[in-house]
Amino acid sequence: MKKIYLFFLGIVLIASSCDEILEEKPMAIAAETFYNTASEVESAIYGAYRELAIGPFSRNYLLVNLSQVDYGVGRGSYASTSNFQGLDPTTIGRTDAIWASFYRSIRDVNIVISRAPKSEDINATRLAELLAEAKFLRAYNYFQLVLNWGAVPLRTEENISNPDLPRSPVADVYIQIESDLQFAEANLPDVQSMVGRATKMVAKTLLADVYLNMGKWNEARQKALDVINSNKYQLVSVSKPNDFYKIFGPDVVSSVEEIFYVKYNAEIRNSFVVMLHKGNKKYYYGSGAYGAYIPDSTQNKVIVSWDQNDLRRRFNLYYDNIGLGTKTLLYKKFIEPDQTLSCDYPIYRYVDVLLIYAEADCRANNGPTVDGLEKLNMVHRRGYGKAVNTASAVDFKLTDYNKDTFIDLVLKERLYELFSEHKRFYDLKRTGKLKEVIKDVRGIDVADMHLLWPIPNSEYNYNKAIDEVKDQNPGY
Repeated sequence: MKKIYLFFLGIVLIASSCDEILEEKPMAIAAETFYNTASEVESAIYGAYRELAIGPFSRNYLLVNLSQVDYGVGRGSYASTSNFQGLDPTTIGRTDAIWASFYRSIRDVNIVISRAPKSEDINATRLAELLAEAKFLRAYNYFQLVLNWGAVPLRTEENISNPDLPRSPVADVYIQIESDLQFAEANLPDVQSMVGRATKMVAKTLLADVYLNMGKWNEARQKALDVINSNKYQLVSVSKPNDFYKIFGPDVVSSVEEIFYVKYNAEIRNSFVVMLHKGNKKYYYGSGAYGAYIPDSTQNKVIVSWDQNDLRRRFNLYYDNIGLGTKTLLYKKFIEPDQTLSCDYPIYRYVDVLLIYAEADCRANNGPTVDGLEKLNMVHRRGYGKAVNTASAVDFKLTDYNKDTFIDLVLKERLYELFSEHKRFYDLKRTGKLKEVIKDVRGIDVADMHLLWPIPNSEYNYNKAIDEVKDQNPGY
């Protein structure tokens, strides 16, 4: 069933008949030639989705991020990232590939945005929806670029004949992201024909996250509230740790909690999981070393302070003898007993919206409110297997917190709820807490250079408007 819903990641439908299927990869064909009909434009857009699935979210992007957190480290060639001692050539090659993948996705949608309006066979409403989807994807890609590299070349045209563009200031990149997302939320449909495609609420969720990173608290609060008030999403109920597989399991096509996921199936496989588990064991599907693990569960302050009664702790962590001592823990959120590697990867779940709202509401009001606290408690209750909308003994109390301590509380809840979902490093960085937390938990001094990745050499070779000395990020 899942393969039927997610077929667009492996093949591209280019006509109304189910018998007419294009076997070539979308990026190789659709993104360069098909722009005359709605289905042909969709083919090009699918190429941009596919690039996210087979590119950054297939493994390296997630593992590099998972190696830069307070609770775990990278192993083997990922170790230099976790030690914050500079990127070795292997890791630089990975970040270069991530950069290229985001820009390939941008290229695909830029061509759509440029050429689709010239078609005479797409009605105005459908054209607006397709352009909105393309602009959503462009905004998402640029959001990831600006988070990791800061100022980047802002390519909004095809740029086939003129690739030379200077780095645009971070503020200008955010202006473009905001503009694209405002168009997307105004024109995307409420429901898409396939699971995994952007909708109006997906755009609002991304916009809420963007506003949170921009420090626009009222705007972030409002966009999150729009999603909450839509009543389209809810938290999946759990009563025991493995119930969380109703959200993350490989057989889950979608859930009431899913907002935007990178979708995988038997054809487009999620190789992220193979870097988290032991070879020849039930949780690992392939040979090779671990890419990430938790080396000392008795000393790491994150793990030690995590309440044993929190179901998410037991769901996320397990011990296996990997030859690194009895205190080592591994990640098990993304496991697949049938070894299909088809676990979808969550970009945004409903918990993201609730926690964005709680934080933005506190910042906008210069302190926690009853409403913001309730959104946080909803997530917290579910973590303990309680009824989401019913007051519980595990609830936090409003009188116990001021603005700063409440924000710390939200960040801790994000840590537990979004554990191993590539959010922790960015949360610590945007709140200015990364250096303090890494020093406290792991005893490592984080230099400013480690807040951003280096601009790739390939960009200097291709883009003559950027100088490899004066335009490189500091420290590289």
